[in-house]
Amino acid sequence: MRTAKLSHPSACFSLTLLAWAISGVLTQAHAEGYELQQANRSGIKTEAWSCKQCQPKTGHSGNVSATLAYNDGEDSRFGNRTGTDNDGLVAAVGADMVYKTPSGYQTQLVADKLGFDAGSAKLTTGRPGNYQINLGYRGLANYNHNQLKSPYTSSQDKMLLPDNWITGGTTQAMPMLQSSLVGQDLSIQRDHFMIGGYYAGKISPESDNASHYKASLNYRHEDRSGAKKTSANILTNSVMLAQPIDDSTDEIDARVYFNGTGWQAGINSQVSQYKNDHQAMQWQSAYTPTFGAAYLGQNAVDPDNKAYRVAAEASGGANGQNVLMHAGFSRMTQDDTFIPATINGPSPVLPADTLDGQVDIIEMILKYSGRITQDLSVQASYNYQDRDNKTAKLAFPQIITDSINQGTAQNGLYDKRTKKLELKGKYRFTSAAYAEAGYSRNENDYTELDRQSIDESGVFAKLSYRYSPAWSAWLKGEALERDGSEYDPVATTQSQSNPWLRKSYLADRKRQKVTLHTDYQTDIGLSLGASLHSVDDDYHHTQVGLTQVSYLGYDVSAQYALSNDLHFTAFVNQDWRDSDQAGSNRFSTPDWYSTAEEKSTLIGAGFSYQNLLDNHLDIGLDYSYSDGQSDTEVIYGITSPYDDFYARKHNLNAYAKYKFADSMSLRVDWLFEKYQDANWQNQGTSWDTIPNVLSFGDMGHDYNAHYLGLTLSYQM
Repeated sequence: MRTAKLSHPSACFSLTLLAWAISGVLTQAHAEGYELQQANRSGIKTEAWSCKQCQPKTGHSGNVSATLAYNDGEDSRFGNRTGTDNDGLVAAVGADMVYKTPSGYQTQLVADKLGFDAGSAKLTTGRPGNYQINLGYRGLANYNHNQLKSPYTSSQDKMLLPDNWITGGTTQAMPMLQSSLVGQDLSIQRDHFMIGGYYAGKISPESDNASHYKASLNYRHEDRSGAKKTSANILTNSVMLAQPIDDSTDEIDARVYFNGTGWQAGINSQVSQYKNDHQAMQWQSAYTPTFGAAYLGQNAVDPDNKAYRVAAEASGGANGQNVLMHAGFSRMTQDDTFIPATINGPSPVLPADTLDGQVDIIEMILKYSGRITQDLSVQASYNYQDRDNKTAKLAFPQIITDSINQGTAQNGLYDKRTKKLELKGKYRFTSAAYAEAGYSRNENDYTELDRQSIDESGVFAKLSYRYSPAWSAWLKGEALERDGSEYDPVATTQSQSNPWLRKSYLADRKRQKVTLHTDYQTDIGLSLGASLHSVDDDYHHTQVGLTQVSYLGYDVSAQYALSNDLHFTAFVNQDWRDSDQAGSNRFSTPDWYSTAEEKSTLIGAGFSYQNLLDNHLDIGLDYSYSDGQSDTEVIYGITSPYDDFYARKHNLNAYAKYKFADSMSLRVDWLFEKYQDANWQNQGTSWDTIPNVLSFGDMGHDYNAHYLGLTLSYQM
């Protein structure tokens, strides 16, 4: 037998010819009927084809749950985490249920913590993509204090003292103060009620094009109740009060949009109305009148007002180029009846019965994004907004502390015009590296402020690089500079500004920002992320006011999936903020200085373990610690540091969920919070610590609170 030597040129050429001949035959056969579109399908029985896994599920599905828990509500602030401030046993229900029909009709009910102050529920019915009706409720609560005390009680629009109250020249001289103290609850409850829906379809039902429309109408009503901290005074005597809140807001949102291949256009409008159930807040003075008979004071409250907005927008694009245009008009009005300038003695005549206030806002937005080449893309945007206050300018009597007539002063009409331009570009050098750069300019024109115009321009650059499939990083730097017109302090107010003072939001400023970020992801379930950021603000032309602010911070996070069932997480974040300020007690150049050093820390870790005990048990644990503190020193001849100002919190959340069967499970939740804060402004004070201020005393928190809940769930 003879063996061919394929390395010989003639042998290779022969085999090449043979391969070419075979490929030519195959190519010809393919061209003569072996392409997929040329396949003979006449004998295929497609009616037997089916995908049992692709059939949409119909009927009922979902779960319902009931929760019974013990909540430690001694300090109501803990309720911001649990959703209720009730002390003792609390109950709630939850649900996530869906009903579907073969025709595509669907009804869904979702409820969470319904029964708590922060509960919610939403009912949706209709045919998704065609029409839908929504009905919903959501509660929101913000708990501040429930352990404060004051002799005042609320009755409609009045804050009243006990009938047997005896006034005093100072807080220490009020004999009934200690025995008249009652609890004050500073919390706000919001109840949102929503109803709405949409209808969508083709613009031409008989055609087969891709042009569609969608019209929606939504109504929302919000009731707000509770109390907030406020203060009131007559001459030099002040009191702190729990001002009652009872108001409502109604909003209507209507939209019509059309879209087709590469384009979309539509109009939208909103109408809102705010109503306050309180017309004013009258309060009895706890002090013996300095002169006259000033036993009552009166504070104004938020007035009723209305607003509406109409906007139109359109967008379109093709071949990687996209344009968006937006234009809108808003009007805000307020014509609530004025309250008297004072209730102590004859009130000066007001120039009008109502403000008849009106503010109009015009806004326009133009955006462009496009891919110039395969590697280069650009973005550009221009925003314009004009705020025009059309309220009449009138001379109003100025009654200081409900007692002293200081003549008249005109209401300020603050207008603002903003023009903002942004340009961005992105270039990809390789599949692993790209760079971004941009320019921005923000121009603002004001009326009746210390400066008539403020301009801020800036540039940024960002470089991103992927070292490997697992490791990537980016570095971003930004520089901004703000300046404007001549600084001319407003002279129309009762108390004029120091001519050397530069208010921080109007002052010249140079800002530099740098951010470095990196991510690392492995194929063994480990993910790491870290970033470092720095900001430096230099108010280089300010002699009196804020002169320097610097920020520095970092954050690190990690996630590790040891298996499909066991996961670990951890994170740490720290930020430092230092600021310098110069002040003057002589209404001139600086004669005192202050430095504030602020630090915040956030640390956390947790794990979750699923499918223990033969897929019956899931457990988890999360812990976090946060600490924020501020140290301020004032240098006025001698250094005078302020006292404590901090807030510290430990949070622990543990849960265990046991499945009795495929349709039944029991979950146990334990929440623990340890919280402590202090504010040198009222730390260690009592109601009568300050002779001419009847206060709430020390408003700090210091508590350990627990929540233990059992939730029984049924899977349908």
